[in-house]
Amino acid sequence: MNLRKLYLMDNNIVKIQGLESCTLLEELSLEKNKIKVIENIGHLKYLKKLDLGQNRIQRIQNISQLDSLTQLSLEDNQISRLNGFEDLQTLMELYLGNNLIDEIKEIINLKELQRLIILDISGNNLIREENYRIYCIFHLRRLRVLDGLSIENSECVEAKETFAGRLTNEILESRLGGFSLSNVKELALDGCKLRDFDKMFDRDTCPNLRELNLSHNFFASLRGFGYLP
Repeated sequence: MNLRKLYLMDNNIVKIQGLESCTLLEELSLEKNKIKVIENIGHLKYLKKLDLGQNRIQRIQNISQLDSLTQLSLEDNQISRLNGFEDLQTLMELYLGNNLIDEIKEIINLKELQRLIILDISGNNLIREENYRIYCIFHLRRLRVLDGLSIENSECVEAKETFAGRLTNEILESRLGGFSLSNVKELALDGCKLRDFDKMFDRDTCPNLRELNLSHNFFASLRGFGYLP
C-alpha cells in the first residue's frame, strides 16, 4: 500500500490495529477517539507525525521503534509519567498539554531527546511549581519554544544562575542507584561541578551518613555544611 497520510480523527476507535500493510505512512492522526493503549505501530518506520490527542492513554509505550518521528501529539490524555520517550532521537516537537503530570522532576526523562526544540506541557499541575519554566530550560538545553512561548536569552541566563552547580534530587538519585538516602553511610559526589547543596543533607534525610566526598567541585564557602548530621 502506498498510503502516506491517514486521518481518523473523531471516531470511536478503541484499539490501534489493521495498519500492517501501511508501512509507508508518514502522518497518522487518531485524535479524539477512545484509545487506551499505544500499540501496533512499531513497524511504521517512515512515520513523521503522530497525533493521539484526546484519547484515554495513561502510559507511553511501544513507540521506541519509530525512528523517523519528528512530531508527537498526546494532549488531553491521562498521562502522569514522562518515561518512554528516550529512544525517539529524531523527535523535535512534543505536545503533552492537559494531562496528569504533577511532578516537575519528570522533565528529566526528556533529557535524552537531543533534537527536541518545541515542548508544550501546559495544563498540567507541574507548571505551578516554583521556577518551573527555567527548570525546563536548564535541563532541556535545546528547547526553543516552551508552552507556546519562545525562550528568551535572559531566561537561559536565569536558568543557569539558578540551577547550575546545585545538588538536586536527580543527581542524588543517579549516584544512589535506587538506595534510600536515609540508609546511606558513605556518599561520593566528587567531580559533580557542585557549588551549593543548600540544606540538602540534615539529620532527618540522612541520619546514618558518616562519610561525604565533595572533592573536585566548585564550593566557595562552607554554607550549608552546618546542616550535616
